[in-house]
Amino acid sequence: MKKYRWLIVTAVVVIAVIGYFYVRPKIESKKVDYTFTVFQKGDIESDVSSTGTLEAINTVDVGTQISGTISKIYVDYNDQVKAGQLLATMDMKMLRTALESASANLAVSQAQLNQVQDDYNRNKVLFEKDVISEKEFNTSKYSYEQAVSYKKASQAALTNAQVNMGYAKILSPINGVVIEKAVDEGQTVAASFSTPTMFIIAEDLSKMQILADVDESDIGYVKDSMDVRFTIQTYPDKKFFGKVSQIRLQPTEINNVVNYQVVIDIENKGGLLIPGMTTNIEFITAKAKDVWLINNSALRFRPTEAMLQEVKPILEDKAKTIVSDSLRVAFKNAINNEELFTPTNFKKNLPANINGFFYKNENGKLDFKFIETGITSGLQSEVKKFLDGSEITESIKAINGIKSKK
Repeated sequence: MKKYRWLIVTAVVVIAVIGYFYVRPKIESKKVDYTFTVFQKGDIESDVSSTGTLEAINTVDVGTQISGTISKIYVDYNDQVKAGQLLATMDMKMLRTALESASANLAVSQAQLNQVQDDYNRNKVLFEKDVISEKEFNTSKYSYEQAVSYKKASQAALTNAQVNMGYAKILSPINGVVIEKAVDEGQTVAASFSTPTMFIIAEDLSKMQILADVDESDIGYVKDSMDVRFTIQTYPDKKFFGKVSQIRLQPTEINNVVNYQVVIDIENKGGLLIPGMTTNIEFITAKAKDVWLINNSALRFRPTEAMLQEVKPILEDKAKTIVSDSLRVAFKNAINNEELFTPTNFKKNLPANINGFFYKNENGKLDFKFIETGITSGLQSEVKKFLDGSEITESIKAINGIKSKK
């Protein structure tokens, strides 16, 4: 009899232990105090961040094609100039000397041509009458042709000297603003091997562009004509806007990261933007107005083990009508796998646009809702609908934290 009594006692203890561990999660979850966040209507947008540099759309380097000393400069930094306006002049003493020399050489070559031409014409008549030999005639013909070539060379030298005189006047090729002056009066410039830059002129600073480097992980989100918002350090509280005009396909590597250059066109009618400024850019990849929003803290909330165990039957039941067959099998396997069904990754097998949150239902019990999300920003996410078909209202409070015990 005593033997059976001990068996009964043992069985009762085992049942009690099993029952305790079965109901403990529910008991523990009921003891927990939560913090909540509510649904609200509002606007949302997602973006890709980058940095870039402000530049003029078109800049022209103005230089000189002749060597010499700068005699006079007529413009300075930030001066507005017109196409054809005189910017500077080179010293013309050597140029005038070269022009006079070329003119004198042309006169000498013309006199020589006149002389050998008379000889050639006379010898031609004499050769036709067999008075002189063919050798004498050919010599006079050669001298005549040589004089013609020499005159052409002298004429070209004169033309070159005249052109160089024109190059002594440095003119603006476009309408614009002088953004760089690289020379001073009295300075000698040498144009033997390359054209030295004297001025840089920006064509129109009322229209500018930003050259932004976007890394390969984000470039797929950037599209032509996409809206762009940016700030500059000088006016940190002011927002400026532009549009993507070009995505350059040539990759560049910056700090071992592949980047692509994106060109952004902007208006600068107020003149606040200056070439060379650094910009903090946000490419607006998507936006929506007056939609339901939930704080991301509710979607990132990590439940306790007790909460997971309590809500597990609900997850299995609701997943039947919410996710596709293949995903439902994966999700069911995950929540029945002790290693995968953890506070960190219990939603791991859900599609990217399917998420969910914990809440207290009308009976005050812990519950879970699956939702379809849209645009996501750093703080909030767009909620398109509850996947159980229920209505979204501001009265629903999503759990986003657990109150600490004092």
